Amino acid sequence: MSESKPYSRGKVSEMIMYVSQLLENGKIHLTDVDMDLLEEMKKEFAQELTELGQKETQRYKHTLDWTSGNKIFTFVLGFTQDGSFSKSDKIHTSTLNTMFYGDISKNVSFYNYSKASYEIGGEKPIWVGLDPRYIRYPWRGLSDSYIIFGGSWGDIQIGKDTVLWGPGYHGVIGLAGVDPTFDMIRFRTRVWKLNFTNLLGFLRDDLNKKYQSDVPKKYLSAHRFEITPYPGVCIAWQEAYVYAENLQIELLNPIMPYQMAEDYLGDIGNNTMEGDIVITLIPNMKLYSALFLDDFHPDKNPFKYSGFPWAILGGIIIADPFRINNTDVILEYARVEPWTYTHKGTVQNPPIPTAYKHFEVPLGHWIGPNSDDLFAQLDWQINKNLSGHASYDRIRHGEIGGNMYDVADYGREEKRFLEGIVEVKNIFDIGLKYMIFNRFEMNVSYKQIRTKNKQNEETKLPKYDKRWQSWKPGWNIIINELDIKLSFRY
Repeated sequence: MSESKPYSRGKVSEMIMYVSQLLENGKIHLTDVDMDLLEEMKKEFAQELTELGQKETQRYKHTLDWTSGNKIFTFVLGFTQDGSFSKSDKIHTSTLNTMFYGDISKNVSFYNYSKASYEIGGEKPIWVGLDPRYIRYPWRGLSDSYIIFGGSWGDIQIGKDTVLWGPGYHGVIGLAGVDPTFDMIRFRTRVWKLNFTNLLGFLRDDLNKKYQSDVPKKYLSAHRFEITPYPGVCIAWQEAYVYAENLQIELLNPIMPYQMAEDYLGDIGNNTMEGDIVITLIPNMKLYSALFLDDFHPDKNPFKYSGFPWAILGGIIIADPFRINNTDVILEYARVEPWTYTHKGTVQNPPIPTAYKHFEVPLGHWIGPNSDDLFAQLDWQINKNLSGHASYDRIRHGEIGGNMYDVADYGREEKRFLEGIVEVKNIFDIGLKYMIFNRFEMNVSYKQIRTKNKQNEETKLPKYDKRWQSWKPGWNIIINELDIKLSFRY
């Protein structure tokens, strides 16, 4: 039930083993489609399952498979072709990707995923010139790469990877998996019923600097405690501290409460905390909720005081509702208060990159501050090769307190949720996914996006950027979009 993701290949293999044992002991029942999908997962994780003691099973073939003693190397080559078509735009994206992973020894493993893409059509992203990710646009290259040193005590991971802490299907309010990922040193261990994760992250920021080579030093210290006091209940608490310029010993200590460290160091960064709970006591049902505090003032009204930003998220996932096999329903709501994830360091002179973001992307929920998101989705796994979905998503975003580069005005005491002009998006999405043959799949989806008070992308820029635009009401638009994706890996 751990909500500290991503899971390692070893952890996923343990889950597969656990489900297989429950199945063999007659404690659970799976439909034919579920059984087919389980067998496909066994093929994907055959090497790890063999290491856990499961008898040799059929496995997927890859571009390269090599084994010698404890040394294991696997290389996978893939290609994806995306097409997005609407009345006003046609965008084609070609992506070549590679995945290289394996074990150097019993306690040392590695992973590398790299991709290079080229885009034709569409408008030039507004972040070109601010963000090094787009320095070669329309070409773009990204890579995640890390080494893990493990043992009975846990593991230490060094490299570039994603991090996703807290519950949520459509988004996470605490610490989300952002694109691009960032370099980190991550330590994980388990004691009794307690999972503990600690990380030091090396973030990037896009503050205006005189020289492009003047890269601001920005760090993330974070730790997360998860406990399962009873089967079917997982309770967690985490802290995440964003600071700049110099590493601090107090914030490198895995068990140091960051609030206490800040009382010693002073207000040198942005301290946040989050608590969440996941309940799976009811068969075929998962309930989850989370509360994120960007700043904490117990003597103030959290709904009115501008210096008390916070976010909440709650959701429910039901498998096989109304006894309809191979379906599930997801309902989720997230609300992020004005000026959440922002920090005063951004507007200081000179500015300090202490906002809760990586480049321009929030480290929390992707909707950003002064926003909420209501999401519902129905999934249907028709057979092992064919699945479908239908979803509805309503996103509201308010003007005042909704920019990642802004903070509450000094002397301003009150805030109001969705204050100012409000952009409202209603997105209807229906799609199919078909596995044409082994590892060659096609995704087709149709979206209708209805937007009220649509804003230009330039409203998201910092105000010091000469391209920045103020919000304007009255632009209502409907977009019908067809997306087609073909992907292959071997």
